[in-house]
Amino acid sequence: MVVIVLLGVLAAVAIPRMVGRTGFEARGFADEVASALRYGQRSAVAMRRPVYVLVSPPGGTCSLRLCLDSGCKLPLINPATNSAFCLRTPALVALSYSGGNVSFSFSASGRPTLGATYTVSSSAPGVSSRIITVEAESGYVR
Repeated sequence: MVVIVLLGVLAAVAIPRMVGRTGFEARGFADEVASALRYGQRSAVAMRRPVYVLVSPPGGTCSLRLCLDSGCKLPLINPATNSAFCLRTPALVALSYSGGNVSFSFSASGRPTLGATYTVSSSAPGVSSRIITVEAESGYVR
């Protein structure tokens, strides 16, 4: 009976710590990136002005920023924090952008200036990459 109780405690406490959270963090960050892109598109339509999506190189304070100008002197406000919109990557997770530029914008009608593909990857073994795509014609984020 004591052995069964000890195995139950180990299964509940020790095993989840050994497995790690990096896979969950990578998936959660990919969802945050997709949500941020949708928010940028909706903000552009609501404010009737372009919203710029800027991707910073790895190691910066913000991996993805939403701004009202191309130089990001006027950041879009994050309604959750009431501060400049800035996504930071978790440890062992990276955001990469495949496109000609490191930024693009959503027009006042919600169309992107160009299509974009974002890849959220992790350096942890066994964690697959997630791909987020912004369609060139409609701005649909998937």
